[in-house]
Amino acid sequence: MILRGMAIGFLLWVVNAAIFRFAGQYFFLPHVAPPYLLFLVVALLGAGIAFVLLKVMREAPGDEGEAAVTLAFPSLLLNALLTHEFAMVFPNLDAGLDGVYGGLAMVYAAAMVFTGLLMTRLAPEDERI
Repeated sequence: MILRGMAIGFLLWVVNAAIFRFAGQYFFLPHVAPPYLLFLVVALLGAGIAFVLLKVMREAPGDEGEAAVTLAFPSLLLNALLTHEFAMVFPNLDAGLDGVYGGLAMVYAAAMVFTGLLMTRLAPEDERI
């Protein structure tokens, strides 16, 4: 489960990076700072992708949260590198948008993990306060 989730998460990261590399200028509008609507859309997109993928992966009850972490981890790790090298990786975007991109990446991954935690069904003996 872990390797499968990490592989899918890596593929999602590649698609994400390609979208922003070749069409990022259509997401970041110069007159909108910070783009609150974009943050909401990214959170909903991350939650929706996680929900669909967790259903498709058919994880055992109680493992949804762990599976969501494996989906989000490649994005968290590799988007940190993209944010650091933002101007070089994304020459089509203003270099000052690196923080916005990093924030979007964090919101996306957090929405994925949160969705997995919400979907996790724990056994009654696992419910501890």
